Amino acid sequence: MITYRKGFPSPYSLLIRVHGAAWIRTILPAFVAALETVILNLTLGDGSNVKGVGDVDGWRHPYTYQTFAYIVGFAIVFRNGSAYARYNQARNDLQTVSGKLVEAVVQVCTFDLHCSTELAKGKSQEFRRAFVHLVSLLHSVMFQYLRSDWNLENLKVHLPGKHPVQDSHKLPMVNKFFFSRSYWNTILCLQTTQQAQEVYNSLMPLLVVGGVEEDEKEALYPLMDGGDLYIGHLAPAAVRVETVYSWLHRLLLARQKGGGLEVPPPVLSRSYQVLNDAMHAFNQCKGVADIPFPFPYSNAIVLILVIYTLTVPMLMWVWVQSIGFGAFLAFIATFTYWTLNEIARDLEDPFLYEPNDLPLPRIQFLFNERVLAVERETGGLERPPCQAELCREWLGQNGPLSYQTVEDNDIYQKVDWSSTPDDSTYFNCTVPPKKALDRIKTMKASGYFAKTVYRNIQKNLRHSV
Repeated sequence: MITYRKGFPSPYSLLIRVHGAAWIRTILPAFVAALETVILNLTLGDGSNVKGVGDVDGWRHPYTYQTFAYIVGFAIVFRNGSAYARYNQARNDLQTVSGKLVEAVVQVCTFDLHCSTELAKGKSQEFRRAFVHLVSLLHSVMFQYLRSDWNLENLKVHLPGKHPVQDSHKLPMVNKFFFSRSYWNTILCLQTTQQAQEVYNSLMPLLVVGGVEEDEKEALYPLMDGGDLYIGHLAPAAVRVETVYSWLHRLLLARQKGGGLEVPPPVLSRSYQVLNDAMHAFNQCKGVADIPFPFPYSNAIVLILVIYTLTVPMLMWVWVQSIGFGAFLAFIATFTYWTLNEIARDLEDPFLYEPNDLPLPRIQFLFNERVLAVERETGGLERPPCQAELCREWLGQNGPLSYQTVEDNDIYQKVDWSSTPDDSTYFNCTVPPKKALDRIKTMKASGYFAKTVYRNIQKNLRHSV
């Protein structure tokens, strides 16, 4: 996903970037239309004087062509609307999946503070570790399914600190290959091949709290391929999500029978409902990932665009006397329609085509950080900071139930991330965290336009105190 600032010199600065831009893939048909306009003028002369074409017996008014042009424009705009609707639905459902699973961790970790026996309470840390791990694993295999990634080696152990990049253009050494063929292959066409997607997925792995054990990999059909959008999804690899989801339910039931989660059944049922809501949102995402934009519509749009590209030069040939100006008008007309169509092609499959895909690795990383924070804060003796003693008294808690320590909360402030050894491909493709002061120093904006009226108000209010 490409993120950008909207302050000056934006929006003009957006024109500089070509990686991820749809318009660069439409220069070829626009050039063909312009070239055809020039050839018609040079070989047949002024089109307005050609018998049967531009004279009184021929093309009397361009309105007859406008009817076709309007239909082409309407069809493309409709496809753009449908593509953005798919993109927006995927974005919303993706947020629902993550939010509901975080909510489930909040509820389960909180409910497990109350156990029926001391033996059950002694197993709390073990249960919480297993539960957080399985939720993280469930979230990651969901994302693997959505991006058609079936390589379990792309599930790496979660380490706090260096965040996966959101924008693939910010991967290391991208600009180094600017003059290479591979760089422009990436820019001039959507990366739809299986090989390209597999390489990209290996550079952008999904992180799992605690990693993935070998026994878990063996149970998730590691040698099987789950298919993709083009050949359809294939069992058994395509049912990894349901497999992990069943493990999660079994763990919850076992914990309840073992004396944990000692809350009234109607209250506990909310946890199961939240997990069900997460699965429902995931199935909505599957609808976008499994079913492409309808072929008949896509096929027809490409056909009428080709017809438009070949016929709009005739319009310019007959009605525009200047060769150069006619070629220019043919170029921009064709360029505009093809660009709108390319935008739709890019957005209608929001999990696949970088760099305009949804940032699944970054979302997965932040999800892990959220569930770890929830587990740490609900089970520590020192939380909530101002009411910790009351909570310990009412809960009868003599020791921490979290498998983490409160010191883990300060890990970002204590570790020098610049000295973290970069001994793997993944860690070379990450971004370290920043402190607030570092962000102020690195913010890019025009110094002149940064001086708004609100800064003057702030200064005056400070002096008036």
